[in-house]
Amino acid sequence: MRSSSSRRAPTVLLVGAAASWGLGTVLSKYALQGFSPAALLPLQLVVSAVVLGIALLVTGERPTAVQRPLRVAGLGVLNPGVAYALGLVGLARIDASTSVVIWATEPVLIVVLAALVLRERLSVAAVGCLLAAMAGIALIVGAPSSGAALGGVLLTFAAVVSCAVYSILVRAMHLVDGTLPVVWLQQVAALSFALLVYLVAVGADGSGSSAPTPGEALAAALGGMVYYGLAFWLYVAGLRRTLASRAGMYLTLIPVFGLAFSAVLLGERFTAVQAAGAVVVLAAMLTLSVTEARVSAAVPEATTT
Repeated sequence: MRSSSSRRAPTVLLVGAAASWGLGTVLSKYALQGFSPAALLPLQLVVSAVVLGIALLVTGERPTAVQRPLRVAGLGVLNPGVAYALGLVGLARIDASTSVVIWATEPVLIVVLAALVLRERLSVAAVGCLLAAMAGIALIVGAPSSGAALGGVLLTFAAVVSCAVYSILVRAMHLVDGTLPVVWLQQVAALSFALLVYLVAVGADGSGSSAPTPGEALAAALGGMVYYGLAFWLYVAGLRRTLASRAGMYLTLIPVFGLAFSAVLLGERFTAVQAAGAVVVLAAMLTLSVTEARVSAAVPEATTT
């Protein structure tokens, strides 16, 4: 029987990933005041790749030892490469509130794909927690404005689908390599794709942008470390230790953390309805964690080396 700490590990890792994505979203939002989306993506991936590379040197792990490196790198091109490129282009065409609503469908999409592709099944209690969390997200993001462009909606949804497929593929590969070299290889592959996108964007639009302030540059760098480096490392580590459907459910915490960090770092105010939505999401995830802790000994989990 596994120890309680090993049973809690996936929850801790996935909650940490959601918190990192929530914080990274706020930092990136601030950085976009001084950077174009096409320039911000490769910049943040450079920071992420460098930080993860330093971690590899410290730990002594070797990316050259990763099995099936082309497949692993291909996953990086998919996410964060293609997924976030599509997301940023889509965000430029629709309101932020509309984008948040579309991204909120990712946990449900992961659960559906996990059932269809991986034959994973959730308990009735877990499904109830997911539905409650989605209701809480609806309270947080509110109703989107009516000015959404169809092209932006389709691009954003394509980004969501890419992220969901990434989760399914990572889980299906049954990786035996260390998480750190796997994530580093994926980030480098994503960086190569992002640089290509940037060169195409510069060629299509030669207009320059104003120089970012030191605060915006710092936010961009920290966002790269947190949003891409730390978040992906925590998420892949957690995903390898549990079912894809369960891992996806913890993504419902991202808007909660985003709301909190926006209030603390950007001074944005949230309404009582949004606060209530955050409480609903937190209660749903806490219930899920407690429920899974009671039955985890009887459910086969993924292991990692």
